Amino acid sequence: MQNQGPPPPQAILFDHVLGFFRSRTIQVFAELRVADAIAAGRAPGVNERFLQAAAGIGLLTTVEGGYALTPLGEVLRSDTPGSVRDFAAAVMGGAHYQAWGHLAYAARTEENACVQALGEDIWSYFTKTNPTEGKLFNGAMSSMSEGVIQAILALYELPPTGLVIDVAGGVGAMLCAFLQKQPGLRGIVMDLEFSREGAQSYIAAQGLDGRCEFVAGDFFTGVPAGGDLYTMKWILHDWNDEKAAAILQTIHAAMPEHAKLALFEAVIPTDDASSGPGRMMDLNMMVMCGGKERTEAQWRELLEANGFHLERIIPTPTPNFVIEASKK
Repeated sequence: MQNQGPPPPQAILFDHVLGFFRSRTIQVFAELRVADAIAAGRAPGVNERFLQAAAGIGLLTTVEGGYALTPLGEVLRSDTPGSVRDFAAAVMGGAHYQAWGHLAYAARTEENACVQALGEDIWSYFTKTNPTEGKLFNGAMSSMSEGVIQAILALYELPPTGLVIDVAGGVGAMLCAFLQKQPGLRGIVMDLEFSREGAQSYIAAQGLDGRCEFVAGDFFTGVPAGGDLYTMKWILHDWNDEKAAAILQTIHAAMPEHAKLALFEAVIPTDDASSGPGRMMDLNMMVMCGGKERTEAQWRELLEANGFHLERIIPTPTPNFVIEASKK
């Protein structure tokens, strides 16, 4: 057969536009727990046309008498190790879906589209207006953290002893993994009061009650002092430079002179042709919270302007990097 060459630009753009339909199909598949139902042999609770569409994007395969999950569909089960069910249900659903409907506003103004859509910022929405969705989002972040945490553990050398303070650490998944690897470490998970119950339960389930505690706090007003290592994962990208600077200054004030700061964030490329997730996640930060992903130069500038010296950036197999800094 004669090689017909690459598809025309119209066909490529058409496929990109259909990507919205695929994303929403995956989101509804996750939200309605279709994978859980099929795995348990129950009626999936959706119509045949939806199931055929799900099969068309690789979540299901037809078998005698119905459908079976493919490997892609399996990771949308709630009980599968490494499940992305919560992430798929949260992204392009609920608040995310509403806020992305206002992308044109954010594209024109670079302002927070979530406030435009919901009348409040995403953190107020998750903690006060719709805590059920907030818990789903926390679950999404925890499930997506597993691979990132393992990559960090493989590449970043933790101190053998001392106090690690994980700022805005959610339920403490990353910090507990650090403490499990280094038995000589102690830890504090700091986050909003909203996270207390989940964090305390998680810490107890990991058998780390004696070495780890939860402290409620607001990183704009203060963080626990006296740590040897301060960590933040996927936090500063939620904020514009002004707000990120305020967070860094609060941490700087609490850090002893010898302490280190380790940020686990994306470092986006500067080339136009990059096909990685960084640029799309940058748009998501703009839409959802007025934040941004940053290049290496932007990270350096932000840290240096707020009392830190950028020591090194360690790439990982995930989209996240280890950005290590010390006090000037």
